[in-house]
Amino acid sequence: MNVRDLKPGMSHVNITVKVREVSESKQVVTSAGVNHEILELNVGDESGSIKLVLWDEKIMPLKVGDAVAIENGFVTSFKGAWRINVGRYGNITKI
Repeated sequence: MNVRDLKPGMSHVNITVKVREVSESKQVVTSAGVNHEILELNVGDESGSIKLVLWDEKIMPLKVGDAVAIENGFVTSFKGAWRINVGRYGNITKI
């Protein structure tokens, strides 16, 4: 699977990408009032790029150029931008 194949609503996404940009983690509060820490990164492959969102315990130290394998991710759209999420049922591995 390539980045260009991803669409909002997809689940069980398995993909390998490279980190292109890393932001600082931040605290967010969901509409249910639950606090979470999230880390947003720009990742991609030869077909394009997408924002990657890591939640809570899935956050790991990553830098530009690192390759990661995402297993069981899901794709959402937030404020018009597509993003792949690694939530509680997904895994991310630095390779």
